[in-house]
Amino acid sequence: QMVLEGSAYLYVPAALTIKTGDVVVFHNTSGGPHNVQFYLDSIPAGAQAILAASMPNQMSPLAGELLVDPTATYTISFAGAPAGDYHFMCLPHLAMNMTGKITVTP
Repeated sequence: QMVLEGSAYLYVPAALTIKTGDVVVFHNTSGGPHNVQFYLDSIPAGAQAILAASMPNQMSPLAGELLVDPTATYTISFAGAPAGDYHFMCLPHLAMNMTGKITVTP
């Protein structure tokens, strides 16, 4: 979930462990607009093309669209994704430290 709690913008949970092939659905719950943008230098080698193929409506490389509607979702498949840590942020709320990490395991 992507939320505003008090004055804090967060992903809940901020860290998630999944298996290669899992699908992650981000829910815009409150405080939007939010998005999911992976750091190009903080993902495993070989992951960029796989993520790019599963992220619809990108604003820029590995930057998902802005979710404005409080019920909007953004789904990313990690099918074929290499194991490792995938660090991401919410571009509109980066200054508020809205960041997260997905750890992909084999």
